Amino acid sequence: MTDTAWMAEETTNADEIVEDVETDMTDTEGNVEEATAEPEHLDDEALDLGESDEDADSGKSKARTQAQSKGRDKTLIRRTVRKMLDVQGAEDDVRHVAASLLSKDESDVEGLVVTILTGDSRKTNQPMSDLEDLMEADAIEMSANATALGKDRLKALWSLLGDLGKAEGSLPAGIAPAAIQIAKIISKDVSDDDMLTLTAVADLMKKA
Repeated sequence: MTDTAWMAEETTNADEIVEDVETDMTDTEGNVEEATAEPEHLDDEALDLGESDEDADSGKSKARTQAQSKGRDKTLIRRTVRKMLDVQGAEDDVRHVAASLLSKDESDVEGLVVTILTGDSRKTNQPMSDLEDLMEADAIEMSANATALGKDRLKALWSLLGDLGKAEGSLPAGIAPAAIQIAKIISKDVSDDDMLTLTAVADLMKKA
């Protein structure tokens, strides 16, 4: 099967899933309308069914809650399917960097999707944000700003540079030497194309 046919089949499956959920939602909404509709006028004897106003209100509330739950399920399914297609269709270098940031195997599509949708996006995006900030500084400021990041963020940034093919081996010992080495690599080797790759990575890692 060609890549195009495979993606078309995946898209069709996604649409079928969403359509099934929408059908469930339509049925549920109909039930809610029936549950919440004003009753036809009946005489006092016909209304004496042993059911209080509180019971009726409780039934309406349950119907609304069920409809809201269906709506949340529909949204979650739609987001999950769309994100899975995004991950499957991502360029190899984009998926590689994203998987590294998420500490997942790049072949584990389901694991990547779950981590993207449930993980701490601020933490996983931090190395990309740090790199972008350093790119805006001049050579002298870059080293100083990199030093201020601290050991853990420098290690994460070094790993990101490695994923981009810009850094090899271990990070130099000591914060100052590490910051200087990272600043040199960023100023000399990180290109606009690398930043475009990171933009694609950030888009892939969005929850929506």
